This record gives sequence, structure tokens and C-alpha cells, in this order.
Amino acid sequence: MSEKESKIDKEWVNEIFYDLLKVVYDGFGGASRFRCYLVGRTMLEYLTKKFNLNFSNLTVPEAAKKVLESLKTIGIIGGYDVALNDMVLDLKIHNCAHLQVQKRVKESKMPAFVCPCMNLCLGLIEKNFGLDSEMIDITHEGDTCHVKAMLFKY
Repeated sequence: MSEKESKIDKEWVNEIFYDLLKVVYDGFGGASRFRCYLVGRTMLEYLTKKFNLNFSNLTVPEAAKKVLESLKTIGIIGGYDVALNDMVLDLKIHNCAHLQVQKRVKESKMPAFVCPCMNLCLGLIEKNFGLDSEMIDITHEGDTCHVKAMLFKY
């Protein structure tokens, strides 16, 4: 079966993703957020090649929008809003393929500590802009995840 003919069941992917998050949280507790900041970042190379992305001469918000637009194109998210206030990157991600995972995390009383979409943007920002980052907050309302991260220079 070719890659084009293959359809991966999103429920399967989300169940596995949730189970992995639970195992990590059960093992590391609150330190999980510091262990999982790389989840999703390897997709940057894939997206850059697939869409011939160039991040030269872009601002941080423009670069984040370019990454999120590529995720929208491949059907991972339905839309997004990006803002940079002071040094806080503020993303609103609409209709993410992993929204059900975030909802389950919330129901289980685990704190939300992973957002692959934000991690991807932060990886790009660290690499191309020389800024470090720290995830501040992940919340969701309806079909939108609201994710914030602090950007800083060491």
C-alpha cells in the first residue's frame, strides 16, 4: 500500500500519544514539561523540505505563522492566531488533530505539558533567532488550544 493510499486512524494516534504522555507524567510528575519540550521538533526538517520553507528575514511571529501554515496545509490544524507581546509568544491553535488528547489530559487531572505545534515553533525560534524558550501555559476552550511561551536570551 502506498503512503497516499494509507489512512492512519487519528483515534489510534491520539490514544498512543495520550498513553505516552501518561507514562511520562507518571514517571516524572511536574518535571515532565522539562522532559518533553522536544516532542514534535523533528517535524521542522520535514516541513522545511516538503514546502521549501525559507525563514530568512522574518520576524518571530512571521516565522511561527509560516510553520503553522504548513501544519494547516497537511491537516494537523484547522487554523491559528499568533501574537508576540513583550517576549511572550501567544498561539491560538484551532481544530488541532491532537485536541482530543488535550481534553483527555484535562479530564485525567494531569496538567497540560506538551504541545507539538508550539514545540515546533519554539525549535525554529531557538535555531533561527538564537532565543531560548520556556512553555508557560496550555489551556483549551472549545476547539481552540491557547498556548503561551516565554522567549529569552541567555
